[in-house]
Amino acid sequence: MRTIVFILLTTAVAFRLAGQSGPSVSPKEVTMQVGQTVTLAGSDHPGGLTCGFPYHFNFISDMPAVAIVHGFASGSSVCYPDQVPDNGVVSVTAVAPGIAHVRVEGCCGDLSTITVLPQLHPVALYAPATRVLLGQPVVVTALLTGYDQTPVFVWYRGRIGDYSLRLQQSSDPRLTFLGSDPGVSYIWVQAFEGSVTSYAEIGIEFFIQPRRRAAHEVRCRGLEARRLHRWDLDHACLHRCDLTGRTISRGDAESTEKPLCVLRVSA
Repeated sequence: MRTIVFILLTTAVAFRLAGQSGPSVSPKEVTMQVGQTVTLAGSDHPGGLTCGFPYHFNFISDMPAVAIVHGFASGSSVCYPDQVPDNGVVSVTAVAPGIAHVRVEGCCGDLSTITVLPQLHPVALYAPATRVLLGQPVVVTALLTGYDQTPVFVWYRGRIGDYSLRLQQSSDPRLTFLGSDPGVSYIWVQAFEGSVTSYAEIGIEFFIQPRRRAAHEVRCRGLEARRLHRWDLDHACLHRCDLTGRTISRGDAESTEKPLCVLRVSA
């Protein structure tokens, strides 16, 4: 009889211990940049085979200057959380570089570790000129700030998302590009720093230098041109002479006098 009572008491204590509960936050480790906000999951765990006991936890930060934490979790047991808005939602906002921990008011130590990195700005591209003579190289520079580690830059020709033509991959933020065809050529870069990635593109217009044409004189000797006022002579010559200098008369006999006007035009 005593043995049976002892076994029953031992079993009851074991179930009671197994049913001990406590707060839980997941994931256990989070890395953020200044200015970011992430959502974690807060709950109770029974610690054994049962659903546990009633609970209510208010989640806080041990370093509010680094990360601000707010949220709660409550319920009659793990199996029956309270059906209220935002129950179990733990919001974390990164404020300044450093390390903070998610805790519960009054107990239980660190539930999640928050590592806050400096704010990372998206990569930007700069070129000293975006209209370049075909055949001349242009140096494009990737501008990136806020990174603790040395980033890696992967350059492509085309628009963002076109991986078919890789130009260069290195930690050098500069790319020397030589256009092969007239028109606008697009270049884009993918910048990596750990798990952080950003993109940017730039368009460079390559043009062909127009050839300079030799100037020559076109002389007009039409009688009709001679009768015009001085200010209109150039206009008359332009419409009554071809580029070989031959006189074009309109019904009048050609004049043998000295040309009344001389135009310099390009061939």
